[in-house]
Amino acid sequence: MAGGEASTGAGARAWQEAEVDAGFEFAFNNEAFSDKVLQIEVVGTKEDALGSGADAVSRKRRREEAQGDDGEGINSSPTVLCTPILRVNTIKVNSAILAAKSPFFFKLFSNGMKESDQIHATLRIADSEENAFMELLHFMYSEKLTPTTDPTLLLDILMASDKFEVISCMKLCGQRLIDLPMTTESAVLCLELPSSISVPAALTEAAKKFLAERYKEFLSTKFQDELMRIPLAGIVAVLSRNRLKIASEEAVYDFVLRWADSQYPNPEERRRILSSCLLPLAPLVRSKINDVPINQPSCIVDFTLKREQCSGLSPSGLIRSPPFYCAGHGFFLSAHRSMEPVNVFGLVIRKLEDKGLVRGTMDYKFEIKRRSTLEFVTIYMHTANTDSMENVGFTVDWSQFNRSCFINDSLHLRVHMKIKPQP
Repeated sequence: MAGGEASTGAGARAWQEAEVDAGFEFAFNNEAFSDKVLQIEVVGTKEDALGSGADAVSRKRRREEAQGDDGEGINSSPTVLCTPILRVNTIKVNSAILAAKSPFFFKLFSNGMKESDQIHATLRIADSEENAFMELLHFMYSEKLTPTTDPTLLLDILMASDKFEVISCMKLCGQRLIDLPMTTESAVLCLELPSSISVPAALTEAAKKFLAERYKEFLSTKFQDELMRIPLAGIVAVLSRNRLKIASEEAVYDFVLRWADSQYPNPEERRRILSSCLLPLAPLVRSKINDVPINQPSCIVDFTLKREQCSGLSPSGLIRSPPFYCAGHGFFLSAHRSMEPVNVFGLVIRKLEDKGLVRGTMDYKFEIKRRSTLEFVTIYMHTANTDSMENVGFTVDWSQFNRSCFINDSLHLRVHMKIKPQP
């Protein structure tokens, strides 16, 4: 009797403590309350296999590749297959608790076992995911996260929560991140999360607002080195959120080109990023560029210039278009005004600085849309010897051009170009 009373009293105390915790933390890795054994195979990432300790690169790659991870199957991270197993951790788990919190574990324990009486399940994760995964396991038992002010850890837990479909943990991570003071690093990390992850809208908004405010004078010398290291998501936020305090639109355009050159050495990738993400945000000529393969010997490119932009070039100034390509060479269109000796407006085709010499001849033609017919008519055409040509174009009297060539304050311009290389 006495032994039985003592046993009953111990059991009562255990349940009283559990009731205070309002969770199942007492059951974590506890054999008495577990029915399965979870074997966690921790493997090295591709960077580890190559001897690199670039944690930030590894985290970014995991976030990018998570967009294609549907969370199915026992191996939780397909990005780490065919890499060496660093260690195996064994944890006793309660399958009902995990299955109640996570559809992933529900499938694992109900369909993933080869035999109904099998008690071992194997899970494979990357070494860089281990801390976040262990935090997630604790959360599924306790409904609590370890107090932390590290946004990187919270973002990694959020990623793990998404992978293993623990919605309640995702929500808590999002709220913790919103409550933390924002930094440049944490803001960029938030914006770089894959689109497949349900990030709280308030968190994304806070990250964009922080970056826009911090870099509202982003052309200042003190920010240049820092901005050159910020990835695409951060630059897009800076360009899209502010009426930027800038000396000229040309300076913004030049910054965008310099940033793209430093971040994307591959010309094709750089062109794709510029045309799809950055140049539409630059406060310059809003141009519609036909998608012409860069190695084609000819191209037709449409541009639209606003009257106020062209008028604002006086007494001297320059605006330039996004790049376009012909016969493997890059060009851009520039518009300028000159008051000396007379008031003229000029349109010039210029070569991109990073391309080699164009050898051969180039036929080019400028057309504008007339107000009377709304059809394009030729206003200038010429053939140039490209061995000696630097820039090609024409100038016209501004007063006459201003009166007759704008439709609803817009100039619709079309440029035809054909390059005949030397034999």
